[in-house]
Amino acid sequence: MRRREFLSLFAGLSVAINGAARGDQAPKRVALVSLAAPVTQMQEGSTIVAFRTFFEELRRLGYVEGKNLVVLRFTSGGQGERIPDVAREVVAATPDVIFAFSSRMVLQLERTTTSIPIVGYTADPISFGIVEDLSHPGKNFTGVATEASSEVDGKRLSLLREFVPRASRVAILAPASYLRTVYGDAFRDAAVRLGFTIVGEPVDDPVSSEAIERSFARFAADHADLLFIPDLSENNLFVQRIVELSLREKLPTLASNRQFVVAGALLSYAADIADLVRRGVVYVDRVLKGERPGDLPIYRASRYELIINLKTAQALGLDVPPQLQQLADEVIE
Repeated sequence: MRRREFLSLFAGLSVAINGAARGDQAPKRVALVSLAAPVTQMQEGSTIVAFRTFFEELRRLGYVEGKNLVVLRFTSGGQGERIPDVAREVVAATPDVIFAFSSRMVLQLERTTTSIPIVGYTADPISFGIVEDLSHPGKNFTGVATEASSEVDGKRLSLLREFVPRASRVAILAPASYLRTVYGDAFRDAAVRLGFTIVGEPVDDPVSSEAIERSFARFAADHADLLFIPDLSENNLFVQRIVELSLREKLPTLASNRQFVVAGALLSYAADIADLVRRGVVYVDRVLKGERPGDLPIYRASRYELIINLKTAQALGLDVPPQLQQLADEVIE
């Protein structure tokens, strides 16, 4: 071997060895997937708690976008019919791991890839048919679940019943695709059991501010007494507008997300979103370090916070039942 070639080879090996010693490596590629949120909100400093927490936890674990991390962002913009297309786009980008919000999005991603690891933020993954076993999900999936089962919505409706015992007509703010799931079935079963008549119609798909306003007009025409807001990505984009409309129509409202009651809804009964996202990001880190997602047990929320907005109760002319005030984790005054 010529001396010049030898020195060139030696220099190349030296760079590789020193780089390995320093830990230099290609940035990790994480696909962040949302059913509804715009890409502009899928950032550090987002006004949406879930996304803000996502990036905060990544940074805490040592991942910094633009340095050792590439984040690929995908959204269906709240258009349910685009979910299969988005799933294909995500898989075609070949990320190291996918972090996806929404049960419907996760289910479609599972159908689209069996090799790319998926960490999901979902409702009950068993009810949605995503997994059969929480302790050992298998396949290429793990994640966090906001609810123990679809029966939690029955508890939420019973809280509304306690707050407004004479109410008889309840509306739900959800698209038809949600009402066709086991969660829609559980809502209808609980409403019947508690003596409610369900009024209104599904929110138009794609969900938009205008579609939500049309739904509220229908609720008013049907003389709804109460409103139930399930924890859907679509709804969480329009928190302030939904609360404004519910107050305008004087509709006592229970939400499955604390953001609504902080914004002025009557009450919420929900898991801690930030805690769940942090746990999900820890799973992303473990997968990036070589663990198999199917071996990581799905973490399911077991505790829910009851939060009551006393100011809103007073504005609606409602007395807070003493038993609920005692049970509340937080009362906003």
